[in-house]
Amino acid sequence: MSQNWIKATYYRGGTSKGVFFQKKDLPTQDEKELNKIFLKVIGSPDPNGRQLNGMGGGVSSVSKCVIISPSERDDADVDYNFIQIAVDQPIAEWNNNCGNLSGAVGPYAVQEGIIKPKEGENKIRIYQVNTDKIIHSTFNVKDGKPEIKGDYTIAGVYGESSKVRLDYLEPGGSGTGKLLPTGNVIDEIEIDGFGKIKVSIVDAATPLIYIQAEDLGLKGTESPDELDGNTEKMEIIQKIRRKCAFMTGLSKTENEAPMNTPRIGIVTSPKDYISLDKSNVKGDDQDITARMFSMGKTHKAIMGTAGVNIGVAAAIEGTIPNLIKRKGSNPLELRAGNPSGVMTAGAVIEQVDGKPHAKSAIMYRTFRPLMRGEVLV
Repeated sequence: MSQNWIKATYYRGGTSKGVFFQKKDLPTQDEKELNKIFLKVIGSPDPNGRQLNGMGGGVSSVSKCVIISPSERDDADVDYNFIQIAVDQPIAEWNNNCGNLSGAVGPYAVQEGIIKPKEGENKIRIYQVNTDKIIHSTFNVKDGKPEIKGDYTIAGVYGESSKVRLDYLEPGGSGTGKLLPTGNVIDEIEIDGFGKIKVSIVDAATPLIYIQAEDLGLKGTESPDELDGNTEKMEIIQKIRRKCAFMTGLSKTENEAPMNTPRIGIVTSPKDYISLDKSNVKGDDQDITARMFSMGKTHKAIMGTAGVNIGVAAAIEGTIPNLIKRKGSNPLELRAGNPSGVMTAGAVIEQVDGKPHAKSAIMYRTFRPLMRGEVLV
C-alpha cells in the first residue's frame, strides 16, 4: 500500500488541540475526499473511544482539523475552515467554528509565513468560512514570530502563555442567520418523557440552547463525569437539543440534528464548586455558573464559541443567562464558571429596530505550536 504524507502542524488553541493544514498542501479540495483524510489523520471512528491510531485524544476538544489559506477578501487576511471529527463515528462536520482553535489561527498564519507581520502588536483579520464571519486576532510578534511566552493564564490550561485577543465582529446569526432564531428570548417547549421546559436559543458565534439547571433537576455545579454518567439527564438534554435543532432550521427533522450544532448549556446563579484540578471555585468570583455540552459529552471547560455566546446571551435582556447572572455584572467582562475554572468574555449589544443586535464580542485565549512535520494518511 502506498504511503501518503501531508504537511501539517499540531497546535493548541485555548483548551483545544487540532491538526492545522495549509490549503495548498492538501491533495484534494473535494469535501468528501477531505473527510476521509481527516478521519484517518485523527483516528476516527474508534469504537474504543481513544483514537490511538491517529492524532486525536478520545475527546471532542482534541478531535479537530483546520484548513488555512490566504484570503482574497478585502476585509480579511486569511481564510479559516474548521472541521470537527467525531470520536466513535465516521463523521466530519463543517457546520461550525471552534472558538478555542480560533486563538491559534493568527499566530499560525504568521508562523508559517502566510502573513508578514510587524514587530510588536499585530491584528490579523480572519474570515471564518464555516460561519461566514470575521474575527480579529490581536497578539504580539517578536523577531518575526508569534510571541509564545507570556504571563496570561486560562482555565483548563496549566502554565502561562502569551495572550491572544479575539474580537468577533457581528457574531449574531452564525448558524441560523438570526441572533434569536425563534424571535424570542425564551421559548417553552414540550419534550417527550419529560414535559414542558423553558429554553433560550441564542446564535452568536455558534447556535446554543440555554436551560436553567434547576429546571432539569440539576444543581449546575456537577462535574463532567457526574453529568455524563447520568444517562437519564443526558438523554433529556439531547432530546432538547434535537428539538431545538429542528425548530431553528438546523435540521430537517429532530433525528437528523448534527452532532456539533446546536450546542447546549445548563446555567445557574454563581455557586461554589470544586474544579477538575481540585481547586475551590468561589461563587463570588463568578457572574454565572455554566456547564456546556458538545458532541454528546460534557465539555471540561467552555468551548471558545460558547464563551462568546454566553457573553452575548447574558447581555440580552430577558434570556435565561441574563435573568440568572449576577446583578450589576460588567457585560464586557462576564465571568463564567466552568469545570476547569472561570472564563471571561464580553459583548456589546445594541438595539436596532427594537431588537437586540450583537455588534461585537470579545474573548481572550492562549496558543502554542506543538509539532510541525508530515502526517500519514
